[in-house]
Amino acid sequence: MGLAVKNAADTYYLQRAQLSGALAAGAAAQSAKFIAHAALLLWSLTGVQTTLSTSTYTSTVNGTATTAALAQQVSLIVIQNTNTAAGYGGTGSAAFSTTTIGPFTLGGSYAPTQGTGTAQVNNPNQFALNTTVGTAGQGGVPVPAGSVFYLVGGTDATAASSFSIDYSIAQFAPVTI
Repeated sequence: MGLAVKNAADTYYLQRAQLSGALAAGAAAQSAKFIAHAALLLWSLTGVQTTLSTSTYTSTVNGTATTAALAQQVSLIVIQNTNTAAGYGGTGSAAFSTTTIGPFTLGGSYAPTQGTGTAQVNNPNQFALNTTVGTAGQGGVPVPAGSVFYLVGGTDATAASSFSIDYSIAQFAPVTI
């Protein structure tokens, strides 16, 4: 077994997988941390609030400020080594950078505009993850191999939730076979 690069059309690169986790109640609660085993593209975040919050959040949906009562806000944190010479047996010191993606308001409101109204328990929200401006939520978030990523909750002390992150292996990423 060793590192290999497969053909770009190989189903290994085309299939999607999911990482699942939970956020316990508590301000700034963190999920378990995931380590990217290869270069990944994170495509979406699906969240379900399992315990309502006591907070009201104001967020922007389609350019309009909206409020969501009893909702929970979460953010995706990605930590990566930006010194490519220091990675996997290289030389030099690691240089870490942290990226925060979000916040996303969970709660699955039944209101016509997502993010407005009162949150509902066990009603999912799904958010496209994207760092490219102007592509309507397409492109995914690239995460280099060895990076750490996790979810962190907002300031509410009572909300709890479950989530899944949809991802795929980036094309031409070296993989162990």
